[in-house]
Amino acid sequence: MVELFNIGFISVSLIDLIDIVVVAFVFYGTYLLFRDTRASQMLYGMIAIAFLGFIAHLLNFRATAWLFERLATVWVILFIILFQPELRRILLYIGQNPLLRWMSKTDNSQTEEIITSAFELQRAGLGALLVVMRDSGLKSIIERGIKIDAQVNHDLILSIFNTASPLHDGAVIIYEDRVLAAKCILPLSENIELDPTIGTRHLAGLGLSEESDAMVIIISEENGRISIAYQGKLKRDLNEDELRTSLYTYLSNR
Repeated sequence: MVELFNIGFISVSLIDLIDIVVVAFVFYGTYLLFRDTRASQMLYGMIAIAFLGFIAHLLNFRATAWLFERLATVWVILFIILFQPELRRILLYIGQNPLLRWMSKTDNSQTEEIITSAFELQRAGLGALLVVMRDSGLKSIIERGIKIDAQVNHDLILSIFNTASPLHDGAVIIYEDRVLAAKCILPLSENIELDPTIGTRHLAGLGLSEESDAMVIIISEENGRISIAYQGKLKRDLNEDELRTSLYTYLSNR
């Protein structure tokens, strides 16, 4: 092993430098994924504990180092229990890496039907939640809804969200060219930093986008505006071109 330099009790080799760079990259990537989420403050606490434990090891404070090691173990367990949605989001993000998904097949055949549906709902003054998935998933949410399993069709979607329909409450789940289920209940976002004027329908769309890879199209019943929720972010008041661009980009990024 080639030693680059030695400062007293610290010797640093090329392998050590590479190791430090990898760890820094992992921490930075984790920070980007957790930024602006409920887990960010706890993540900072974990980093602080790890840093203090490292310093204790360097100074050979054995008792202090042992204490920080025990704290780090407890902190990790609490982190996993309390922040399962954020961890699922990380796993989904990793799974979307092109190197892991090069065998995936892109299918945007349903996009125009979805766009037509959204703007027909807008013109009819009907509120709606359209959950678009590019990967099969959301099994628990689909099972609690009403199974449809029909070809994506704007007439079908319009009839589902007609206020006279018993299925109009909740969301429809769309995968590839199929409407899988209707009347699906979505988890509400718990982000305390959101605009307090945001309604329940938008909170539901954001909540699912925080916990899954799905894109949620939200049509407001009050003002007819079309929004999308994706990766915990809300884009509001989209026109047809903006919705089309967002959908095609989302569905082609497989």
